[in-house]
Amino acid sequence: MYNRVYGMEPSSPHSEREWILIGIAECCAAKGYEATTVDDVCAAAGVSRESFDRVFAGKDECLGAAMETAVEEAWRALESVLAPGKRWADVVRDGAVALLGMLAARPALAHLALVEAPLAGGRAAVLHESGRAALLDFLELGREQAAEPGVPASVARGALAGAEALVLRQLTAGEAGRLGELAPDVVYMLTVPFLGVDEAGRLAGGAARRRHLRAVA
Repeated sequence: MYNRVYGMEPSSPHSEREWILIGIAECCAAKGYEATTVDDVCAAAGVSRESFDRVFAGKDECLGAAMETAVEEAWRALESVLAPGKRWADVVRDGAVALLGMLAARPALAHLALVEAPLAGGRAAVLHESGRAALLDFLELGREQAAEPGVPASVARGALAGAEALVLRQLTAGEAGRLGELAPDVVYMLTVPFLGVDEAGRLAGGAARRRHLRAVA
């Protein structure tokens, strides 16, 4: 089960804490956070309840820690994209490819971060909203690159909401492993309000090529 979802073997040298975080992601993907119990997480992680209680005060704290892992993975995926002096449009394109590729490689973690965390409240929801706010702040820089002046401030929020809806539809359809295929559509949706149809289309084509290169690498 772990190998299928995370590309890990149970014999990998992970700590009990790491296996518990893997376990809660697995359980959330399978039955949702509300229906998941601590005993479910322990069974999925292959640890005892005593081991869980030594690490986490409860299910909410465990979910928050798993969300922290998701945020760390996201920033790690974006590190090579955020080069000084890089064009805003190129960062959007390469960032979408990198982030969607990371989520596709970790479908249970993607489901936890994007489907369960926003509804769970607590630390997990705060981290989700903070990450979303950071993405929105960056998208709003696109107004400075706009092909035409006077782009409304609300455009970035609408573009991000549209891209989120596309990703969530893929997740809820059980096709998280194919999230990388959405990169061209996501890039187009995020940039067309600022750059226009022609430039957004060129970027989307570039995103398709980069997605293919990542897939065969």
